[in-house]
Amino acid sequence: MPHVHDLADFVSKAAYDALSEKAQTQLKIRVLDSLGCAIGALNDTPVRALRAHLTDFGGAEQATLIGGGRTAPDRAALYNSALVRYLDYNDSYLAKGETGHPSDNLGSVMAGVEYAGGSGKDLLTALAVAYQVQCRLSDEAPVRDKGFDHTVQGQYAAAAGAATGLGLDPEQTAHAIAISGTAHNALRVTRTGEISHWKGLAYPETGFTATHSAFLAMRGITGPPEVVEGNKGFMHSIAGDFDLDWSEEDLERVTDTIIKKYNAEIHSQATLEGALELKRGHNIDPHAIDE
Repeated sequence: MPHVHDLADFVSKAAYDALSEKAQTQLKIRVLDSLGCAIGALNDTPVRALRAHLTDFGGAEQATLIGGGRTAPDRAALYNSALVRYLDYNDSYLAKGETGHPSDNLGSVMAGVEYAGGSGKDLLTALAVAYQVQCRLSDEAPVRDKGFDHTVQGQYAAAAGAATGLGLDPEQTAHAIAISGTAHNALRVTRTGEISHWKGLAYPETGFTATHSAFLAMRGITGPPEVVEGNKGFMHSIAGDFDLDWSEEDLERVTDTIIKKYNAEIHSQATLEGALELKRGHNIDPHAIDE
């Protein structure tokens, strides 16, 4: 039976040296890919509105904003995550009943590591933790068919990544995850029907609240320890029963994620590649196609 303290123990034992060379390389590639996505989104209207929002409200200048400037760490997590996510061009993970974008967690991880004065290895280790948690919960506890968004798994992943970056101890980490997983469970309506700006901002909001939860736990705030398996917890209220033994997990799930070649839905990548191959192979002029 999964328990938040088991997850916290897994998080606390994470180390860069435990990553395979392949995982280390793939994490570095994901960081570069995410930064490329972020730079591409700097001038999008909702991103500019978010930047104006943060500038108006202010914040202790303890964390760096991609594109320049500094603000409070949880707000940096919000903004930087929005940049990574907004173009819908960042990486994907395909589980049987869920699709997510694990690099959505980068903003939270960056905020935690920078606040703690961590290294590049610390950054990649914390990111590996976030990838592992989000992907494995997507595998074992999908929530899409229940009407909830994949950001629900993200509340556990981003909090775990931020806690790792901050260097929280196992007890603090457990509380960070418990607070985040209890307080923030988003609806799938974000990605159905008429699509709004929120489609690109839902996970950044997750990054904001999960990072905030980690800082609360750092200060000594406690969360419900039975968030996963308890009465009215994650299993009972949303996911249903599942089994996930965190003591058996590694940090390699990043190697199963996918980087997009084309800025389109991940499921369409092979179709687009095939269409372009047909165009090249048969000298097809797209302008000559009526229907």
